[in-house]
Amino acid sequence: MAIWADQITLIATTEPAERLNKNGFPNELVETALTVFCNKKNVGYAEFFSSQQAGHTVSFKADVHKVDYEGQKIAEYEGKRYSILKTYELDDDTIELTLSDLREQAGESEG
Repeated sequence: MAIWADQITLIATTEPAERLNKNGFPNELVETALTVFCNKKNVGYAEFFSSQQAGHTVSFKADVHKVDYEGQKIAEYEGKRYSILKTYELDDDTIELTLSDLREQAGESEG
């Protein structure tokens, strides 16, 4: 039985009202954060290794209530940012988020 003891922050990004600043450089995206209760779950070996083959490293999964999730692409858990790779509806009330460390993705794209 789920106890909903953990908290995760779901972060949505939107374009700023002004795309460019006064110097002509792009303004940063506007972030909207929502902290919700969740159930943190580990990832199994099979899913971990299949995600590696696809070029991602799955860090963990988190179950959240469907009413709390609005398509956000970023999450923060214990001060660390994660990309939401995929979602899976578990039942009428719960959705499972599969998360990957954003720092690892940034390192891969720089190389």
